[in-house]
Amino acid sequence: MTIGQKIPTKPKEYTQEELELQRELLRFKDSRIFVNTEFKRKSEPIFALAFSESQRNLSIDKEKLAFKTDKEILDIVSDMVVKHYSNSHGTIGIWGEIKNYAYHHRDGKVYIFDTDGQLIKGAEVIENRAECSLK
Repeated sequence: MTIGQKIPTKPKEYTQEELELQRELLRFKDSRIFVNTEFKRKSEPIFALAFSESQRNLSIDKEKLAFKTDKEILDIVSDMVVKHYSNSHGTIGIWGEIKNYAYHHRDGKVYIFDTDGQLIKGAEVIENRAECSLK
């Protein structure tokens, strides 16, 4: 073998379980939890808002949701909401006081949770986003 020559590798073979997990995780590709503060911009710089935008979305360990019923998923999300609210002391940086949480489910439905992790029936949240790009 000479310098710079690639070592041949065998492609990974996936088990049936691994393939099923990947298919299940794909169902959650658009699932997320939005932290709603009902923020109204006053004089905050747009670039500061754009760089802080990630604070308003909780990351979800989608493997914990895989193969669960809707009720089990909503219970997991409820626990996440309660923990986040407690850890953040009810506020998130520039965005202010947390009012509620909007969970975007795998089927496209949006479920609203109060800060105690209770599901709010018939509630709606408007999610404005701050973005910044350099061209």
